[in-house]
Amino acid sequence: MHTIVGLFETRAKARRAKGDLIRAHIASPNIVLYDRSRADSSRELEQTFWESLKDSSGFAEDRRFYEEGMRRGGTVIVVRVSDDQMDQAAEILSRQGAIEQPMPVAEEQQLQRGQKEVGKATVRVYPRAA
Repeated sequence: MHTIVGLFETRAKARRAKGDLIRAHIASPNIVLYDRSRADSSRELEQTFWESLKDSSGFAEDRRFYEEGMRRGGTVIVVRVSDDQMDQAAEILSRQGAIEQPMPVAEEQQLQRGQKEVGKATVRVYPRAA
């Protein structure tokens, strides 16, 4: 299993991406959107978001990017997929407008961490830690 994470400028764009993922036969329970649209539950949602990714190898290095994106009103989409769905799901998120993130480390270091750059750095794929 892999976790794919993408940041979108708006919830509407993230919802369109979710719809495309579902049409690509990725189960809806494996696709979660996180944002700050509900003030009363934003802290709880944010804690759930970070908790859901704590076992994803390499995520800690990118956390600041997603925190800032959410603070600015963006929506993060998290997709859990099998190996055979990984490339298709990443391509869908990239095509739907996931925000490009800066590359903080050399490609060689990413590969050592187990991350995979997909879609011109618009999404990241995190393997589940063993």
